[in-house]
Amino acid sequence: MIAVRDFNATVKDGLALVSHVTFDLAQGKVLGVYGPNGAGKSTLLRAISGVARTHAFSGEVTLGLKPLASLKNPQERVHQILYLSSDFHAPFNLSVRELFQMGADTGGKPQGRIIEIVEACKLSDFVSRDFSTLSDGEKQLVMFARVLIQGPLIAVLDESFSKLDLDKLILVTRLIRKATSEGMTFVIAAHDLNFLSEVADDLLFLKNGKMLAHGPVMTVLTGTMLEALYPDIALQVVRSPETGKFKVLY
Repeated sequence: MIAVRDFNATVKDGLALVSHVTFDLAQGKVLGVYGPNGAGKSTLLRAISGVARTHAFSGEVTLGLKPLASLKNPQERVHQILYLSSDFHAPFNLSVRELFQMGADTGGKPQGRIIEIVEACKLSDFVSRDFSTLSDGEKQLVMFARVLIQGPLIAVLDESFSKLDLDKLILVTRLIRKATSEGMTFVIAAHDLNFLSEVADDLLFLKNGKMLAHGPVMTVLTGTMLEALYPDIALQVVRSPETGKFKVLY
């Protein structure tokens, strides 16, 4: 579904923001991207989504069989891949219902899709409210719901859940699993490594713009990796005997 080969991003003075990143992600899978502040996560996600314009790039990003650079038509691109940051601001004073309708129109989805996702995201009490009146966490849940309504093949979510309460984060995890079962693919950057280990199939670790590791969660989420990321902090990786999922203890 998405293939990245030897991807590099630099600024005008030649400073490398991201260097030699390579990975594949199959349809219906979730890639979690993790690293300290300044690791290059947002640069990578914006670039593979085709929304970054301020840096020089090299390497290849392919969506399906098409190079990302060949998707010149914005309408075609939004059906293929959608980028969502943590701090979306509506350009006008729109209601939640209007934002959802825009997502449905862009994705060519019927009204029934809006009703389905509003119910799944437990947002029935919010659709008549102005987006600007919502809390940060409510805005993030609304914008994630809009992603599901629009239904791109690939959703790239950059710290899009950083303000959610625990119950909403659990809800989002379940909704992502349902969406992947229907063929949707996700690339998610987050600072919550336990959330990523729960929702992702694969993890990609970045530090100082360099890829430290990429692979299945059970393979790359190790004590050695955490030590490479945070050499001054004692962290431990444990596996739940009930779920088999890996968690980080500190």
